[in-house]
Amino acid sequence: MPLEFYVLIIPFCVIPVFLVSLDYLNKSTEIERRKSNVIDFDKFVKHKEEGDVVDSDIAQLLNIDKIAA
Repeated sequence: MPLEFYVLIIPFCVIPVFLVSLDYLNKSTEIERRKSNVIDFDKFVKHKEEGDVVDSDIAQLLNIDKIAA
């Protein structure tokens, strides 16, 4: 009886802990990925000098004289 007990109980204890750990790692990696993809849009736009129609429209909305793609 103890062998069957261990065979049944250990997977039901280990698998949830493993799944929770994987979920935590996935969420923390996603948060780090979001942090690295964030750019300061105003700073990015202000450093441009000339640009296409879309960039020029953005520059007008932000009251910037020159913008480049």
